[in-house]
Formats: sequence, structure tokens, C-alpha cells
Amino acid sequence: MDRQFISFPKSGRSWLRYALSRLSLADRISFHHDGFEYNDGTKPPLDFDYAKRLAKYDGSKRVVYLHRDPRDVMVSLFYQVTGRFADFFNFRGTMSEFIRDPYFGAENLQIFRRQWEALCKDGRALSISYESCHSDFPRVLASVVSYYSFEIDEKALAAAAKDAEFEKMKAIEQKSEFCETWLQLRNGAPKVRRGRIGGFVDELTAADIDYLNEIFFQE
Repeated sequence: MDRQFISFPKSGRSWLRYALSRLSLADRISFHHDGFEYNDGTKPPLDFDYAKRLAKYDGSKRVVYLHRDPRDVMVSLFYQVTGRFADFFNFRGTMSEFIRDPYFGAENLQIFRRQWEALCKDGRALSISYESCHSDFPRVLASVVSYYSFEIDEKALAAAAKDAEFEKMKAIEQKSEFCETWLQLRNGAPKVRRGRIGGFVDELTAADIDYLNEIFFQE
């Protein structure tokens, strides 16, 4: 079975990926950002081809799509680009400039969101949210495992969910106790940063919030 897990960068996938690794399932799933990786300093063109997505995600794959409040995504992406990936992006602008940037900015995230919302509505992927993970992570984890047609008993699921609690993951990263680079400090910057819902209000100006609200929530 072709199992894929798709999200825009900084949507919170490490949480579920770590829990799935505790269940020895992560290696059987392809985790990626569907052409919006934001991890290459050469800035390869972003892939906006919706027709190609329709053909690629035709229902023959088991795809989970994780989404998050896009305002929180933009703030978290700023810290990744200017922290963990500072050495090859060398972005020197402010957060206000970042969210308006033609490559990193909010308009590109909104295109990605609209396309994947449409794919999910068409039944081509299971849609889950970072916010629902905060509300009931064991339930979301169980739904993902079931959707991928894995058979895991409830005790193991509960243990994996417990192991993936924010403070535990943060400590594991800080102590370099995990073997995979995606949960290790890079340039001294953490992958597990704050893990909050609505943290953007502490980082953005009122004008920046208005700008993002207009892009993401006004038709």
C-alpha cells in the first residue's frame, strides 16, 4: 500500500511522525510537503500544478493531509528559515517582510491550502488538523493508523501518544536522543519550539494579522 503523509512545512507533522515512529510505522509512510519543501537554498520553483495533483492523488494512495492555522504556520516557518535553515537561506528580513515574501510568503501557503482542501473534499485524502491533535491526540493518532490500515492494539497506541507529549519530545531533541535528523537541533535551533495554538498573536503586529486574515479567511 502506498501510504503518504502530506503537510505544508511547520504544520506540526513531527508530533504524529514521532508517535508513528514509536509504533515502528513511520518507515512505512512517505512524509513530504508535496513540492513545497522549503529546505533548498537554491529556492527551486514551487509546484502549483493542480492538474498534476489531481492525477497524482487519484485515490490509489492512502494520503493523510495535516493542516494548521496558517497564521501559526507562517510564524513557525519564519523561525525555521531564519534558524534551522539560516545557513543556506540567509534570509535577513523581518517577520513582516517574510509573510509578504514572494517565495516564503502567505500567498503561496494559501494556494497550497486551497488545493489540498479541494482534494480532501473530493475524498482523495484524510484531513486532520494540528488543533485536533491538541484536543485529542490519541484519537487523531488512532484515526491515522486505522486509515493507513495498520493493526495496532489500544495499549500500544496509548503508549505512543504518551511518549509523543510535547515536553518529552522537546527533552529528547535537546539531549540528541533521537536518531533521525528531523528531531535534532540544527544551527542550535530546535524543531520542537513552542507547540502552541494561536501563538501568532504574540509574534505579529496588528497590521500583519490583518494582512494574513485577508489572505487566508476572506473570499
